[in-house]
Amino acid sequence: MLAKKFRLQIQNWLNDRNKKIFSRKSEFFIIKSSSNNLGFSRFGVIISKKVSKSAVRRNKIKRIIFNFIRLNKLHEIGGKDAAITVLPAAGQLEKTELETNLKRLLI
Repeated sequence: MLAKKFRLQIQNWLNDRNKKIFSRKSEFFIIKSSSNNLGFSRFGVIISKKVSKSAVRRNKIKRIIFNFIRLNKLHEIGGKDAAITVLPAAGQLEKTELETNLKRLLI
């Protein structure tokens, strides 16, 4: 799991209207990012019940995303905050498919 200091508090971040937010969209994810004044990046994941009715499956997807970020050391690249929204089509994907689609957007 990703350390707490690298996780983004999404509610506070989305309510801050002074930030310039850039968006990128794919078939499975929407990534909204902005710059921060920190020496590291922070990530947050948003998964609704439309992705999966099962909380177990939604948490598993969230863990897959956070572990992908941790293992690829994306949090060490400084100065970005990113909120990753998982779209319903991603609920049917396996771990490797999730990681490859996420890699296309983040790296």
